Amino acid sequence: MPFYSSIVHNSLLSSLTYRKGRFQLKWLEMGMALVIMLIILGYVSGVLVKGKRMFAVAGTGILIFGGHMLLEGYRVQMILFYALFAVILLCFIFGALFRKTIEMNERPKLWKRITALSVGTVTVAAAFAVPLYALPLIVLPSPTGPHHVGTVSYHWIDDSRAEVWTAAEDDNREVMVRVWYPAKLVDNMRPAPYAHPARQLKLLGKGQPLYVNAIIDSLTNVKTHSYLHLPVSSALSGYPVLLFSPGFGASNFMYTSMTENLASHGYIVVAVEHPYYTEIPTLFPDGRVTKEKVVIAEDSLVWDNMDEHMQLWVDDIKFVLHRLHELDKKDPQNILAGRLDLHRIGMLGHSFGGAAAAQVMHQDSRVLSGVNMDGFPFGAKIEDGLPHPFLYIQTSYSDDFANLELSEEEWSGSNEYSGLDLNNEYAREAAELVQRKEGILKNGGMEWVVPGADHMSFSDIVLYSPLFGNRDLSLLEEVNEKLVRFFDDHVKAEHVHSAE
Repeated sequence: MPFYSSIVHNSLLSSLTYRKGRFQLKWLEMGMALVIMLIILGYVSGVLVKGKRMFAVAGTGILIFGGHMLLEGYRVQMILFYALFAVILLCFIFGALFRKTIEMNERPKLWKRITALSVGTVTVAAAFAVPLYALPLIVLPSPTGPHHVGTVSYHWIDDSRAEVWTAAEDDNREVMVRVWYPAKLVDNMRPAPYAHPARQLKLLGKGQPLYVNAIIDSLTNVKTHSYLHLPVSSALSGYPVLLFSPGFGASNFMYTSMTENLASHGYIVVAVEHPYYTEIPTLFPDGRVTKEKVVIAEDSLVWDNMDEHMQLWVDDIKFVLHRLHELDKKDPQNILAGRLDLHRIGMLGHSFGGAAAAQVMHQDSRVLSGVNMDGFPFGAKIEDGLPHPFLYIQTSYSDDFANLELSEEEWSGSNEYSGLDLNNEYAREAAELVQRKEGILKNGGMEWVVPGADHMSFSDIVLYSPLFGNRDLSLLEEVNEKLVRFFDDHVKAEHVHSAE
């Protein structure tokens, strides 16, 4: 991203304020950036070498910084910028206090001005690289369907299962579920937060690594297209249900662009969060935050090692499906009761959650169709296909892995395949993948390879940072369109419940 083009001013100012028409920095952050620009340009031009002007700029900078901390709040991804601001401001102030050996009106020598301009340009560019490039403002694409979207969350405890990932012996398995649904607009609607309200997000960052805190902080300002606790749309008496399971390490809100879009097309989307399997901790309604986190060994591509985890996820989803039947009879939040068409159920998932979709379909015939988005088919081996339509979506990279078309550098150096150190092990794992995939697709299953996509192209995570994958929005839009068509054909078309 260009900084300090035409001696700093024009392109830096534009890059600070707009990117595709949306603000990337908060107002007082932009004020701090302008102070830095004034200091550097003032030093280079000699305009601000006089004491009163120097102290006026320095005082303004201190006031703006204090206002930012009090009114806007600090942001983890701005740490480099804060450090740069402090260093430049302190140098500016001490330069004014200790310039006794030269005349106050003397301009700095040319080489000093050139050095200040060069160093200033590089350091400012580096300081803004994190908030403006590595962690830009997250902008979700608008849903394409005719319905407005409401959302509501549920916390359910499975008394029949012990929690295996905590030390307490009396813990039972808990899940968080977030639901998106076709909604009717009302007065005084409350926009839904992307993950959690800002104050609750702060709780999730306690004790987490810096990079997790930076991601959590970047989620604060995400604008969604859904509203809290709206009544269900009255266009139909009931809406088909889609179960959703995220990828290993991902939270259910990290697919909001997909779930909102499906809801806008007339589906009630029930996204399960699997506690202790998420990179960002799970927050329960009583304020508890999951502290433990499941860690998978480096040889995680050994299929048998994943069965325990897979069955736990499948049991989570089957438990949620059971609770949905109860919810349709009585909803404590008075939103979804009587509106869930549980005769029309589909399921989709990403990565590990995509593999779970196949396992759930194999164990529960009520699920009329399923989609696996780029997930290795972990779990019990399925040899004779599934009872209903199933779509297996892959990236070109995953397809190349299965067909032994990756180079040694690609598979041995990749984090995703870090456990594969030998050619014969790669061949064995690829053969296992092909065999399992063919077994799943045997009964009329479909396969779709998405050119240009990578593993995170099926989630909002690619919108978080270009470091996480290809940020090409057209890929996400293409996948969303495919999902709508698939479920329209294989879930919605099963029955049509008109409004009474």
